[in-house]
Amino acid sequence: MKFSINQKVFYNALNIVRRAVAKNQTLPILTGIFLSLEKNTLTLKSTDLELGIKYNLKVEGQIDGSIVMPATQFLNIIRELPDEEIKIELNQDKWQLQIKCLNSLFKINGFDPDEFPNLPQVEESANFNFPASKFKEMIKKVRISTSKDETQPALTGALFEVEKEKVKMVSTNTYRLSYIEAPLKTNVDEKIAVILPGSTLQELNNLLEDEGSVDIEVDSNYVRFTFNGIEVISRLIEGKFPNYELVIPDESNSKFRAELSQLQGAVKRASLIAKLDANIINIFADAGLMEINSAEGSSGYAHEEVKIDLEGPDQKINIDAGYFIDVLKVLDDDEINIEMIGPLNPLVVKSESEAGDKFIYLIMPVRSQS
Repeated sequence: MKFSINQKVFYNALNIVRRAVAKNQTLPILTGIFLSLEKNTLTLKSTDLELGIKYNLKVEGQIDGSIVMPATQFLNIIRELPDEEIKIELNQDKWQLQIKCLNSLFKINGFDPDEFPNLPQVEESANFNFPASKFKEMIKKVRISTSKDETQPALTGALFEVEKEKVKMVSTNTYRLSYIEAPLKTNVDEKIAVILPGSTLQELNNLLEDEGSVDIEVDSNYVRFTFNGIEVISRLIEGKFPNYELVIPDESNSKFRAELSQLQGAVKRASLIAKLDANIINIFADAGLMEINSAEGSSGYAHEEVKIDLEGPDQKINIDAGYFIDVLKVLDDDEINIEMIGPLNPLVVKSESEAGDKFIYLIMPVRSQS
């Protein structure tokens, strides 16, 4: 293998695929990045056996070949080289890669590429195309509600439902829930319902750009996302996702609207005191005002007021301040719409666009610590 490539282009490409490199040392080959040159196309791959990433880029190729390079060491070297042309050459007898750039020369030992596992194929799949910006927006709003509890694998990811004319994503850790749907004409004849891992959503959120579209292929075991020359292949989570429709209220007793930036600032400030204890805030809403209070504890007390428009009776509830801040961060509207039934029912945040996108976020009430 022998080729030339610009340092910055090469480093950016390696930085894409390193996201699926295995973190542990059980199988050393998985801690590496697979490189394969065919004519002027360099293919980079990585996998931890749950997630795989593949990326093709153009280089000045001279001799075809393949090798697997230790990811961390390789990236560190390429990162520190100047923004100039890099010349790469493989000594296949030693599985050693020579890296030359101006006055710098490195010889790094790699692995036999035949030991690197193939990325899984998505077979007999349903496939459709989705605007990248909209898909990224959906991911951003469901990621916040995924669970960290590995004993309930289904809750560590997000339910992904595809129908003939709409796409839905749902996540919950049982204390909060995110639901988002978007209109989309697909060629899907039967409803698709799979669970995407939270780690996959995180990497997609990092890799997706606002321009272009993403091709999605799904079968019973894997899902593949293709965009901007990048392929992300992920194993699906097995198990049954909870019936989220039973949790989302059909109606409410009170609806109130507030300026998003004002409410976000008030909750953040109240949380400075609340998080020193259990991070619980008390919300009281009447006809023109929302009061946000921390519990009076050993650390002190915080009180904030925000102007609101209220339809319906006064409401009060105790909720986790962090959960409230999370949703305030991902909303793009100037105003926030909140609905409530009573202090023992969830606080519901709703948002709907003119294009038909719908977002619902539930926060379950908690007992006051005061």
